[in-house]
Amino acid sequence: MGHPIMWLPILILLTSISPTLRPFGAHNGRRQQNLFWWMNHRSIVSAIVAGFAFLVILFGLLIIERSVSILFGVQLEHIMYRYLLPLAGALFAPIYWLATIPKESDFGGDELTTPEFLSQAVGFLGLFIFAPFLTLYALILLAYATQIAIQQTYPEGTVGWMVIGFICVAGLNHLLLYPKFMREKPVVDKYLRYWPFLAIVPVVMLIIAIYIRVATYGLTPERILLMAGALWTTIIVAIGVFNRLDIRLLPALAALILVPVSFGPFNMESWSIRDQLTRFEQNYELWNENETAAAEQKLRGAASYLLDSAEGRLALSELLKVKGFDVAGEISSDKFWDLVGLPDPASTSQNIRFVRLSNDGPINLAGQFAFYGHMQVPCCTQSAGGYNFSLKGNDLIIERSDSLISSFNLQPWIASQNLAVTKLRERRIEITANGETFLLFVDEANLEQETENEYRVTRLHFYVFKKEANGAD
Repeated sequence: MGHPIMWLPILILLTSISPTLRPFGAHNGRRQQNLFWWMNHRSIVSAIVAGFAFLVILFGLLIIERSVSILFGVQLEHIMYRYLLPLAGALFAPIYWLATIPKESDFGGDELTTPEFLSQAVGFLGLFIFAPFLTLYALILLAYATQIAIQQTYPEGTVGWMVIGFICVAGLNHLLLYPKFMREKPVVDKYLRYWPFLAIVPVVMLIIAIYIRVATYGLTPERILLMAGALWTTIIVAIGVFNRLDIRLLPALAALILVPVSFGPFNMESWSIRDQLTRFEQNYELWNENETAAAEQKLRGAASYLLDSAEGRLALSELLKVKGFDVAGEISSDKFWDLVGLPDPASTSQNIRFVRLSNDGPINLAGQFAFYGHMQVPCCTQSAGGYNFSLKGNDLIIERSDSLISSFNLQPWIASQNLAVTKLRERRIEITANGETFLLFVDEANLEQETENEYRVTRLHFYVFKKEANGAD
């Protein structure tokens, strides 16, 4: 049990430090950090060159394929794009990259004291681009924290990812400025010594933000990743404040923290479902006793999260069975709200500005009906069999030879829909007027919010059936 999407970043992080791990014997720590920087620097440059080589192959194959097609009329798309291009991307480019990765025995230490042009360019990029922007961004976060302290409020936005992104880029810049030829510059030495102090307040802000979100809404995979990021940033900043930051810790610590939240009993999905189940159980008891708004809000939040996935619905079904509810199999959202005695939040939601509903099932007809055609109003197709269909506000107008047959109000039909999903709940509209019965089966409808409680039909696609005079009921 685990989260397969996390395998690749964890493997990359562990691979980046693997050449510099020495479990046996005494080794110079500074030399191991130098080796770590040198090997990853060379490996990344080789990967960029391999990527460029793949682009050259891509454009070369494209030019050859187009030239052969134009000059000789021979079509090679199938061979080029189905076989040769994937072969180049999946085999030749990785082999080239692996072949150019340096060996540990090639490292002499001079690369960090008398660097080549590329190392100097990377170092100056960190000094003159990353460092100023990171310092400015740190000041922005400090000003933001001051604003929060003055206003005594805390936002619900993306402050968590803002802080983690800041620390990640700051850690990357630490790697760019690590070589000795860069650290010998006084401004770089001061920056590397004091940037962790600029991160203290943002990290505290991050921890508070995560605590508020988790206490209010419970755990989700995204919040667990934020917690892992907060742990990583806290440790990195704390070590940096004491001037003990080993650059190998940047990827190694991230990998060690990501492993337990990606695999095993505490992986992100399982942990989130267990936490939300606990929140649901606790707040359901509170809501049953007092029916407080706070308990209902937390109950709804936990239930909505669990109903959003098959694993969550299954776990919720098992919990409801334990509590004595009659649940057969995996519970659906509609059945759940009726079962616990709460109105479906989808039917009371008023923040949906535009809705498109579509049909995904067969049509079951009763009696004898003649099929007249597929209508699209207000545009495109508006008439069939001598009948004209049009929209006037929320009234569906049916006319024949300029004579009004029916003006049918669609508001009750709109009210029967679940506007929180994209599927039609009620597809059938039956109109009886002047002794004629029309059955309309809606295929697609666009609804736009007019006022807080009213929606207007802006587009309606439907199939028209008319009951024959001798049809059975």
